[in-house]
Amino acid sequence: MRAPLVVLVLLTGCPTSHNSDCSIDADCGGGDVCARDGECLPAADVYPVKVTWTIRSMPASATTCASAPDFYINFSGFSVQTFGFAPVPCDQGQFFVDKMPRGYNEVELGADGHFDKNTAITIGTGTTGTATFDLFL
Repeated sequence: MRAPLVVLVLLTGCPTSHNSDCSIDADCGGGDVCARDGECLPAADVYPVKVTWTIRSMPASATTCASAPDFYINFSGFSVQTFGFAPVPCDQGQFFVDKMPRGYNEVELGADGHFDKNTAITIGTGTTGTATFDLFL
């Protein structure tokens, strides 16, 4: 089980009608859901996001991930700050967030001592947000 690592959660103007401190949907009122950044939002304001990665165009595996077995993953956006999760096992090749607030539109993968290049990319929009990385470990 992954434990979320909250890097920083700040909103540039909190709506007065939404609770910004939830862990589960039951913590929210009025039919809102608990987004993965800990904010209560209407269900229409969250969407699923799937991040996938390969290593030098090869599927992530124990072998291809040997030099960086665990990552961190951070999400950010224009009107929101950053929040993320760690550790994220490299060999999984994917990370899924079921209730991402729509304000988050960028994702970054990282590992200590790796990814010298800018590894933040825009999350593709649609019914499910997607982002795909090809990493060079």
